[in-house]
Amino acid sequence: MWLCVLLLLVVLSFTGWRIWRSDAVQMRFVYMWPYQNEIVTYARRNNIDPFLVAAVIKNESEFKPGAVSPVGAIGMMQIMPETGEWIAKQMGLEGYSIHSLYNPGINIRMGCWYLSELKYEFKDNMLLMMMSYNAGRGNTHGWMNANGWDYNFNEIKDIPYPESRNYVASVLHDRDEYYRLYKDKVDPETKTGTK
Repeated sequence: MWLCVLLLLVVLSFTGWRIWRSDAVQMRFVYMWPYQNEIVTYARRNNIDPFLVAAVIKNESEFKPGAVSPVGAIGMMQIMPETGEWIAKQMGLEGYSIHSLYNPGINIRMGCWYLSELKYEFKDNMLLMMMSYNAGRGNTHGWMNANGWDYNFNEIKDIPYPESRNYVASVLHDRDEYYRLYKDKVDPETKTGTK
């Protein structure tokens, strides 16, 4: 009797786990991709991997346009107001105000541009790029100097700040999941920088 109950529980658990891990359920509940058109468009314009952008947004705000962090970062890509002003000036955005960061299209456009700048600054090193997006350019350069890292740095475990270490690991994992789930659902022209 107990063996039958135990066997039934194992079968139900395994079945539930298989259903949860199915692509359809993962795409519906874990790796949603709203604003896909805007993400793909601005990623392509800035030569950035759209799957990476989706992973950044998932980790930054869970795709919530009105998100505001405890330190004041705004919108889906969690852009700090000062950074937003700098980006807007560099991009020549007319009529920009801090409230523009709540607009998903503008936030994504600015975030993709900024990721492109970081990609260039950190010589295509995705770990340094993501570290910088999370902890700031100055902190990243400081860690590079203090630890003797060059632009070939590739050890997530060596990132000294736990929050940044976890952030980088999570974004890169999620980027791979977005790629796995959506690679055949995105226009081939948008696969810039993917595997």
